[in-house]
Amino acid sequence: MNEKIEPFHKLMKDLSNRVDIEIDEKNLAYKKGSFPFFRIASKNISPTDKVVLIRAGIHGDEISGPLTILRHASQIIDYAHANGVKLIIYPIGNPSGYALGLRYNIDNENYGCGNNDFLRYELEDGRLVDDLGKNPQPFTRWFWSSEVAGVSLPLETAVMHKYLREIAPLKQIRAVIDLHQDYLTPGAEPSAYFYPFGELSDYLPLVEKARTVTPILNNSPIGAGFQTKIDAQGKVIKSGAGEQDMFTDDDGFIVRYDGSLTDLFWRLGAKYCVAVETTGATPLDDAIQVNLIWILGLIDLTAREK
Repeated sequence: MNEKIEPFHKLMKDLSNRVDIEIDEKNLAYKKGSFPFFRIASKNISPTDKVVLIRAGIHGDEISGPLTILRHASQIIDYAHANGVKLIIYPIGNPSGYALGLRYNIDNENYGCGNNDFLRYELEDGRLVDDLGKNPQPFTRWFWSSEVAGVSLPLETAVMHKYLREIAPLKQIRAVIDLHQDYLTPGAEPSAYFYPFGELSDYLPLVEKARTVTPILNNSPIGAGFQTKIDAQGKVIKSGAGEQDMFTDDDGFIVRYDGSLTDLFWRLGAKYCVAVETTGATPLDDAIQVNLIWILGLIDLTAREK
């Protein structure tokens, strides 16, 4: 058993004693090894319930998200249920990458669009793209990337597509938070920034709370994660799109329609969708605290929604 994964097995065992949630575990059988894929969900989600979806660790070297869930799962569940909100949590989106400290999975699957690949846009000229880019191009329609002929997805991404399309209460998911950690932006000081969708003013109180923990990376170019190149061992050797870099605004926001999980749910109609980023220079405990602020904050926003 991998020493990084074992604490999550213990967490699942501990959580299985609760009467208000259910645990599901799938085996991801890669060419080079097998790893568990966990799903934590509120029990008895009714057709009228409001749901928050949380994912952590789709990039395996970004550890603060999974550790946020590991340390605070019961607190998060208690808080959501006390406020009338149900949860779906994917605590390690890329378990083999997390276990081995790799951005992508143990088989080094990338397929050109990485493993946060959920959406394709059809442009007016008929081309399909996963990212509308720095200056968003008009599009005519969109598809789940798993619907598009010829698209290959990393195993962990394909499994999550299956979960979402087959069993998730998509219309009831009102908020989605994706926890990331930026080890790629050169020279970034301890700080946080965010990829939000929707009415940005709704998120400003959470920005101010995060600012009490770490500075906000505002008015700064961000290319991390776009056109990322990895070597044969799965290590990042190049990141950033150069001329496609976007700047955070005064509040540390970047709005980018990038085909990601949060972009998908914005298209599906979720009101609050955000990817939270803390830089690699941010102390781990601070990064975890920022993540927790945003998780609890999105639960609050969802609870207040009519």
